[in-house]
Amino acid sequence: MPEGIENTVTEMLTPLLNNEGYELVAVETSGGQRNKILRLLIHKPGGLSISDCQNVNKAVLPILEVHQLMSKYKHLEIASPGIDRPLITEADFQRNKGRTVKVETYTLNKQIYDVIGKVIDIKDGILIIKQASGETVHIESSQILKGHIQLDWQSIDS
Repeated sequence: MPEGIENTVTEMLTPLLNNEGYELVAVETSGGQRNKILRLLIHKPGGLSISDCQNVNKAVLPILEVHQLMSKYKHLEIASPGIDRPLITEADFQRNKGRTVKVETYTLNKQIYDVIGKVIDIKDGILIIKQASGETVHIESSQILKGHIQLDWQSIDS
């Protein structure tokens, strides 16, 4: 999706959704020419229900239609980003303090590397991660390419 459309939808809907207790995590598109889908991934503290998705759909669809943003899309989907959701914003990392994450980042000379460890904090654009070795790593938000929660399957099985 062109960043312009994503930014437009995000800027337009974020205040409304925040006011209703939701966070707009991402705006995505999918499908072919005849069946294009505009998907809004939302988060709500305590979890998201089907009713929440329906309420958000009812609130945002008229806004998107009035601004003619639905003219290129056949469907609007409202969904949770799920457990394997990418960590993108400072709020995503803040919400996952104490969890183990994998962050794909790059150095100033554009070398890509992964950092795995527990999120200690994120503030002023700096993500602080403590690795298993005990080393603390500081990563500028602008250098984060992707982040994901690392699930500990051993503790889930026990």
